[in-house]
Amino acid sequence: MISMELNRYARIPLELNGKTGDEVMILADSRTEPDVYESFAAAAFGMGMTPNVVLMVARAAHGHEPTAVAAKAMQEADLLLSVASTAMTHTDAVRAALRGGVRYVSMPGITVDMMTNGAATADYREVSRISHQVTEILTAGRKLRLTCAHGSDLSMEISGRTAFPLDGVYRPGAVAGFPDGEVAMAPVEGASHGRVVFDLTMHMLGKLEEPVVLTVEGGHAVKIEGGWQAGRLKEIFKERGDEYSTNIGEFAVGTNAWARAIGNASEDKKRIGTVHIGLGDNRTLGGKVRSATHLDGIMAAPKLTVDGRTIIDQGKLVLH
Repeated sequence: MISMELNRYARIPLELNGKTGDEVMILADSRTEPDVYESFAAAAFGMGMTPNVVLMVARAAHGHEPTAVAAKAMQEADLLLSVASTAMTHTDAVRAALRGGVRYVSMPGITVDMMTNGAATADYREVSRISHQVTEILTAGRKLRLTCAHGSDLSMEISGRTAFPLDGVYRPGAVAGFPDGEVAMAPVEGASHGRVVFDLTMHMLGKLEEPVVLTVEGGHAVKIEGGWQAGRLKEIFKERGDEYSTNIGEFAVGTNAWARAIGNASEDKKRIGTVHIGLGDNRTLGGKVRSATHLDGIMAAPKLTVDGRTIIDQGKLVLH
């Protein structure tokens, strides 16, 4: 039986993005907790929507396409809630659904704990306020510099690129998430250089036991160093990726003060003052690179400057 608390939080993304009469598709997979998709279905039904649960075998990596049946079902939905264990945002199936007017909420790897604690309990008006402030700064910016205590020193070109506030609400041209709270953008392809150290969490790797160090040249991670998890990342790219899986495809800032560090990238990257970089496909964010994968790596306490102005200082968001 779905608890009242779980039902209450399951209603939040539906209240933010749905309306009475919607056909709601809930995409789950073989690694999704049943209480998760059942709670969203129950909440949608109770709000006058028609829920449809599509359960598929889990995909091999974030960014891999859903099954053909699931992809086709997406086109018929008014509202798509993806609670599958791997992220669907950077797939052709979701992009086709978005072009068709489907409202999309991304929740990869969400658990019952994540639905009832931490980032999900945020005041989303405050998350939205902060997200829009950061969006204005990044959209107007030209150059980023990212450093950290572990030795990161990465420069990125962002001139002419639009940043997107992800605050739980779907807007045409962007996507929504739950729990949410970030500002994301696609940096200029081929124009990132330096060194970046992921020290918190990474897709497919979980909580990082040792930092994963990337040497970046011409917009690609040309060297990956670290412990066993760095080795595993190289194996993932070799076995499940392609030549563009190392593309520096996304830059994003966390904006949710309620988010925790729990070893799950879907919540960890929302923590206010964190930064994450997505490797691989970036077309959903307005970029130009097609790849079979999209994997996010997260930095816990970076320093970020935009055109010389400090925006994050040792993990503290600075908005004057």
